[in-house]
Amino acid sequence: MSRWADYAGRLPSTARGTDHAVALLTMGIRLGTLVQMVPGLVQGVSISPRPGLYAVCWGAAAASSLVVSLVVFRRGGPLSRGGFTLDLSLAIALMLLGSLTVTDAFLVGSWIAPFPAHLLAVLCTGAAVLMPRWQWVCGVVAACAASFVFAAPAWDSDTATTIVANVLTLVVLSSVGRLTLGYFRRVAQDGDLARAEATELGRREEERRAQLAIHNGAAVIRMLSDPTIDEQTRRFLQKEAQLESARMRSYLQGRGATQVGPASGAHGVALRDVVGATCDRFLDLPLHLNVDLAEGAHVDAGQAAALDQALASLLLNVRDHAGAESVVVHADAPPAADGDAETWVVTLHDDGVGFEVSAASMGVGLRQVVVGEMRRRGMDVTISSTPGVGTTVTLTGPCLAMSDEGTR
Repeated sequence: MSRWADYAGRLPSTARGTDHAVALLTMGIRLGTLVQMVPGLVQGVSISPRPGLYAVCWGAAAASSLVVSLVVFRRGGPLSRGGFTLDLSLAIALMLLGSLTVTDAFLVGSWIAPFPAHLLAVLCTGAAVLMPRWQWVCGVVAACAASFVFAAPAWDSDTATTIVANVLTLVVLSSVGRLTLGYFRRVAQDGDLARAEATELGRREEERRAQLAIHNGAAVIRMLSDPTIDEQTRRFLQKEAQLESARMRSYLQGRGATQVGPASGAHGVALRDVVGATCDRFLDLPLHLNVDLAEGAHVDAGQAAALDQALASLLLNVRDHAGAESVVVHADAPPAADGDAETWVVTLHDDGVGFEVSAASMGVGLRQVVVGEMRRRGMDVTISSTPGVGTTVTLTGPCLAMSDEGTR
């Protein structure tokens, strides 16, 4: 019963739901056929040349339908391969024995002889059973042979067409059922695969959001734990820690990104304000800031938040790894050619230790916070570095608007 309890809520999988549907279909066909057999029972016994054998065969067909219905109900799906083989073998045996219990006049087109209908029900419900194609073909051929043997005593010019049509009905209906149920299974598998892919994409997206929310804060906490840092650097790190803790709280509360930099205005957020506000948190570095050429350039709030976080992550790397004596941040919004969109450029250069870009593997900061998030927001990142010379990171993106003061 627990296999059917899922109907009260959500199906565990689309494939499992398909199995439930097959079980319902099987019970409907088998029990429906049994109900149709009942009205002819009394008359069949009364006119049968072997009433005792007729009753036994009829009872065996009825019992098999009840047992199969109970089994598929408990399984919540189709019969096993072995169960179907046993069910079909019994149905074929009943066809051969049943022909001895019914007079020739009732062998074709009468519910006095319910055994052909029972055989058709067995084949149709067995169409959902997973088995090799050769085994299924052998079963259908055996059923067709039994059907022909059953009706052969009644063969004449009036019944020949009906007998052949009945045999073809076994082939057509069982084959169509197998093809249809096989198609439904493939659709169900595709649905479950799509569900699994969506779940994985959701997990990756949540992992990405967690990395964005936590990475910079984790770096700040690690730097604060260093007992050798000077007091000025510690004060700046404490301010940065407050901002990053607000970002992490926002993530944990599911409120999205926290506004860290300047507020958005009528034209969006001023690029020079975003860059300036971020750099103000790193004045303990030998930082030289030039944002005059970005006057008038604006970005939307989402790009501003991504730019702030990316620039902060880069400056944290400079503070932690570069050992630079000079750090230059330059923002520009060069005039666009006729017909081209307005763009902006922010360049961060340090004269620190540098690294070999082709040989280095990017950590979470560069891979997700800088490159990944910037590109996801429609911006781009270029990194160049030379060991012993320094590193230059170029951030570029589209302007949301250029206000009048930015016209040159």
